[in-house]
Amino acid sequence: MDRLALGLGRVAAWVFVAAVAVTVYEVTARYLFGAPTNWAHETTTTLCAVGFALGGAYAFARNEHIRITALVDRLPPGPRRALELIGLLLGLVYLAGLGYAAWNQAVDSIWRFDATGWTPELTPGPPNWPLPAIVRGVLVAGTVLFLLCVVQRTVAMLRGRA
Repeated sequence: MDRLALGLGRVAAWVFVAAVAVTVYEVTARYLFGAPTNWAHETTTTLCAVGFALGGAYAFARNEHIRITALVDRLPPGPRRALELIGLLLGLVYLAGLGYAAWNQAVDSIWRFDATGWTPELTPGPPNWPLPAIVRGVLVAGTVLFLLCVVQRTVAMLRGRA
């Protein structure tokens, strides 16, 4: 799981480069040519959301996620390990809840059909792209990946391997 999270994280990092390129294009079009776009903001927001959704598992796999360790670092190894396990268990509960909520929203956003066929949730107004549906789907995938990484580390810790 960690290798998958690291690989996807490296690929997802490029969406931030794309977001910068879209932003530069928008600023150039708006201020140099007086021709603002009607799609740059939604596209940039979507790209960044995709990067952040996959970034949690990446940071966790690298053991670089945000932690407040001022007290934990001062403890002996036994209590430190116990607190680490408690943190992992709380992470499992949080990610399971987030995954459940994200799944419900993704289903409502993606699996929509009417008389014309499949109609995923679209951005309001032009360009009417399915960006909200994409973000919700990626959030589910990123949450599941993060959850699986936490499960893997929790099992390893309980078996005495971490």
